[in-house]
Amino acid sequence: MSLSTIPRNIARLEYSAVRLPLTLLEEHVVARYWDDEAVLRLGFERLLGSLDGIAGRLLDDDDLSRRGQALMLRTEYLAMADELEARAQARRLQAEEELQAEQATARRAREQANAEMDAKVAAAARQEQEEKQQVRRAADAQARAKKARAERAARNRAAQAEGANQAEQKRISARQARATAAASERAARRSSSSAPSASSARRRPSGRATGS
Repeated sequence: MSLSTIPRNIARLEYSAVRLPLTLLEEHVVARYWDDEAVLRLGFERLLGSLDGIAGRLLDDDDLSRRGQALMLRTEYLAMADELEARAQARRLQAEEELQAEQATARRAREQANAEMDAKVAAAARQEQEEKQQVRRAADAQARAKKARAERAARNRAAQAEGANQAEQKRISARQARATAAASERAARRSSSSAPSASSARRRPSGRATGS
């Protein structure tokens, strides 16, 4: 062993003594109670790695340098993994939000479609009801028109029948009048024909009396 290595060995011992409480703290507290991705643990291990790296370079100790690099790499990987997990979580949250937004949009679209369908069904029902009412009104109008035509036809037939009855009564009265006139004329003729016979009959007895 050369004289130049003695101070380095002493420095290594001193550094090991200084680092021992940090090592115990890491093993018994940090590693036990904190997760690997915990921010405080990553910061603490990054500090230890940085100290080991500096000490390894100053003391020309490859073991310390490798241990420091290993701690630094571990913290970097864990930090990167935590960042990736955070990004993934953010993407999941964003995807969930987008999914919820899409679901809300789809739900609103369904509700709007249902509302439009209900409106169309209601409009169709109103139109059908209106058409039924129109058909009913048209049927009522046709029935009233038929009834009015039937009533007019009945009145016309009654008027025609009344006119025919009156004409028949006039014909009957005329026939009766003609018959009465004919009877009166025949009676008058009979009366006129019987009157000379009676006068001649009255004249005959007086002639016989004159001859005797």
